[in-house]
Amino acid sequence: MSGSIYLGYGLNAVDAKNRLSVPASFRDVLTAKTGGKQVLVGPGHVGRRCLMAFDAQYAAELHAQHAARHADTGTAAAYDERAFVFGSAQPHSIDDAGRIVLSPVLRKISGITSHVWFVGGYDYFELWDPWTFKAQAGLPELQRIQIEMELETRGLPVEGPAA
Repeated sequence: MSGSIYLGYGLNAVDAKNRLSVPASFRDVLTAKTGGKQVLVGPGHVGRRCLMAFDAQYAAELHAQHAARHADTGTAAAYDERAFVFGSAQPHSIDDAGRIVLSPVLRKISGITSHVWFVGGYDYFELWDPWTFKAQAGLPELQRIQIEMELETRGLPVEGPAA
């Protein structure tokens, strides 16, 4: 079962060419589910300042959920939601080193700078600036401990980079 769901977390750096390595466990799920090396990345959901990454199968599920919510897909609300969910997502090819290149637009809207905190979401995964993730109000203590330990292990400042 774990071969078809996004579980866990990871912390990786963004290099000077805006490339970042997708955690191997997440790449394995993409390969198992779609047989390919492509992931869709778009703005986070429900106002979360992160990016949401998903495969083509989940895109189809999102479309089905959208259709179920909007009996009349020709309404302004239906168009707006579809444009946000699907119009904002960008396909990213994963290179042989397991990396994707984040566009400046996606980096700007997510606040991602030097590092990315990956969080599994079962059907999708999220990409966060680690310090933004850590600063979320109501973040469970276990997740705060996980990210703090990862930052410390890599020699990164727990409270964020110096301004």
